[in-house]
Amino acid sequence: MYKYFPYLFTLFLLTSCGKSSENRGFRTVFRMNLPAGLPTLDPAYASDQASGWMCAQLYDGLVQFDPELRIKPALARTWEIVDSGRTYVFHLRSDVQFHSDPAFGPDSTRRFVAEDVRHSFNRICDPAVAAKGFWIFNGKVAGIADFRAGQTDAVSGFSAPDDSTFVIRLERSFPPFLSTLAMAYAFVVPQELTEKYGKDFRSHPIGTGPFRFKSWNEGASLILRRNPEYHERDTSGARLPYVDAVQVRFIREKLTEFRELLQGKLDFVNGLDKSTKDEIFLPDGSIRPDYRDNYAFRIAPQLNTEFIGINVDASTPAVRGHPLADRRVRQALNLAIDRESLVRHLLNGIGFPAHSGMVPPGMPAFDSVAVPGYRFDPDRAARLLAEAGFPGGKGIPLLSLKSNPSYQAVMEFVQKSWERIGITVSIDNMDGSTLREMAAKGEINLWRASWIADYPDAENYLGLFFSGNIPPNGANRMRYARPRYDSLFRAAYRATSDSLRDALYHDMDNLMLADAPVVLLYYDKILRIISPRITGLETNAMNMLYLKRVRKAAPPAP
Repeated sequence: MYKYFPYLFTLFLLTSCGKSSENRGFRTVFRMNLPAGLPTLDPAYASDQASGWMCAQLYDGLVQFDPELRIKPALARTWEIVDSGRTYVFHLRSDVQFHSDPAFGPDSTRRFVAEDVRHSFNRICDPAVAAKGFWIFNGKVAGIADFRAGQTDAVSGFSAPDDSTFVIRLERSFPPFLSTLAMAYAFVVPQELTEKYGKDFRSHPIGTGPFRFKSWNEGASLILRRNPEYHERDTSGARLPYVDAVQVRFIREKLTEFRELLQGKLDFVNGLDKSTKDEIFLPDGSIRPDYRDNYAFRIAPQLNTEFIGINVDASTPAVRGHPLADRRVRQALNLAIDRESLVRHLLNGIGFPAHSGMVPPGMPAFDSVAVPGYRFDPDRAARLLAEAGFPGGKGIPLLSLKSNPSYQAVMEFVQKSWERIGITVSIDNMDGSTLREMAAKGEINLWRASWIADYPDAENYLGLFFSGNIPPNGANRMRYARPRYDSLFRAAYRATSDSLRDALYHDMDNLMLADAPVVLLYYDKILRIISPRITGLETNAMNMLYLKRVRKAAPPAP
């Protein structure tokens, strides 16, 4: 009996409070699930999707994304970018209050001011905090090195000249910088609370967001309550959010999660396992009528590129003297993949064949015409192998493709595709952290990988091939180094318009494709299945979760 107590307590919390202003007959509770669990509610460490989603309900940043991934105001009303893109001046709202907590003193809350932003950003840069979000400022904001060396008390590039003005000075122009400030890492936290709770701030979150923290029984449930003082309003002047509470569960099995949706116990699910996809989708990717007529489906591009990485550094033991050092062999591997069949038969159409470059659909710079990628052409693949001195794959040793069991079906598809052009492959599964570590050290030459955008700018993808990002300095595990590519990459930072920068991005993507340090497989799609009682659940290509505009209708009459 005891083990059910947390669930009963959750029900009590949700049913014992007052009635909604939208419908006096029931409480509007948005019910969702986080199958991967929830590591933290501290935005400084919100590196995973679950933490980012929940922090987005509890905190605000200076700016935020709209559904088209355009930057719009949040805690900042307006801003200017001056000094050739090196200085950002934000003019802040003066009507924002923090959620209540005794640490604020007799009033239990206080007004948000510029010093809160300075504290939050300095905290991210503090080596003692060891924030996972430090990278958004590292190498960009002036004064970080001196601060981390203990030579200054704060980062000189962050300043708060008055309560309503916050200034950031960069060492050099970085065009995507404003987008990084919409990430969870840059959410604003109050100094009183981070000092009071220290590392325990992860489970005592206080922000300015649309929902307030109520309770967190780790592994069982999380309850958030509507913030009645939230500063944002809709176009009619009504204060957001609309729903009274958010209830989060932690069901790890995706099949069980889906059944809970069908039983009306959850209001939406994000993504499905393979068995459930087959139940919902027909072979051509269309939705079966019994689901289409009873649920809302959101299927949209997601900024995620799935690929196979290839170590191209001939100085490493894994590549020295290996056929993969020849780009014609790598091009042949690309041409041997029928990506359309892969997406249709293995993904039920929930993806796009990777027929362009590294930059996926949904990204502003994506252009499949300007960046034509590889199409299925086994005859050309065979010619390239012959030109490289490996006719029919003869002379190429057994390739070891490192992966993990979650992608077994996709890797077997790749394996069979390459065998058809005479190249034999073994699939060697291992845990993801070991795989990434071995790739970073240059110890392997072929592995499955993916890249989910941190922010919606193509630089986030194309930086994977910049020589300055070869480990340990970055995530260029392919160890790709091309002076021409590096020159284009640096020029993109100096570009004075989006059109000029996009043209440089296209040139970089095309150059990388010709050298083939990766085999691109597919671009991902977001799949959300939503209860018919829910409206206003926004979706964007970053797969973020914003609940402040969600409405929940009354249940149908019995």
